Amino acid sequence: MPEREEITAVVITQNEPFAIPVLLEELLARKADRIAAIFIAPPTVGRETFGQLIARWRSVFDPLTFVRYGLRYLGARVLGPTPARVARNHGVPVEQAPDVNAPEFLERLRSLGTDLVISAACPQIFREELLNLPPMGCINVHSGPLPRYRGRLPTFWVLYEHENTTAVTVHVMNENLDDGPIILQEEVPIPEGETQANLMRRCKAIGGRLLAQTLDLFERGQVQTRPNPRDEATYHSFPTAEEARRFRAEGGRWL
Repeated sequence: MPEREEITAVVITQNEPFAIPVLLEELLARKADRIAAIFIAPPTVGRETFGQLIARWRSVFDPLTFVRYGLRYLGARVLGPTPARVARNHGVPVEQAPDVNAPEFLERLRSLGTDLVISAACPQIFREELLNLPPMGCINVHSGPLPRYRGRLPTFWVLYEHENTTAVTVHVMNENLDDGPIILQEEVPIPEGETQANLMRRCKAIGGRLLAQTLDLFERGQVQTRPNPRDEATYHSFPTAEEARRFRAEGGRWL
């Protein structure tokens, strides 16, 4: 077996109660001893209020789905395994990161001896100084088949486009969205009748496992990458109300 060099990694994520806990459970069950901290980052200041967030989701859900999703969200936030609860169950400290590019946060990473930063749906953009801080770089896990389906909600868009398969991708980060060389990618079949919520959770579980495998590769010095070609990339943002109506009209389901 190749010699292993133990590394110290941190995860930067968000306080999302449905899918992020699934990813963290898979990762920490395998690699809690390598994760120095889980950092919870809020959306970038000034982006949108909570009321605007609710209005945005209301625009894409039918009334019944909106109510069901809202009840699930409240239940998950109050009773479910939130990211912080999952981390603490595995003995991993949880800290807040109001601004991941702030000097004080970068200094905190240095104080932890951070070798590798993992982004798991972090809602803030990593700037150059953060990207260059850890000796082994920053990596991201994306629930889509890069280079296609860059951007937001890839699990919605593959269903919207009636794909038979998708993928989960771990890649090196740079200053561009979902860019950087691919380290690992695993194909994910999409069964008939799959919902967006279930596909998202399945992809996050795979993502947690792939991150654990990626940590092994870094420790063994066996990381190999392949291109993530920009000329083959497709990009998606949050769906419009019209796109959401088409999704439902063609049999798509959120829940």
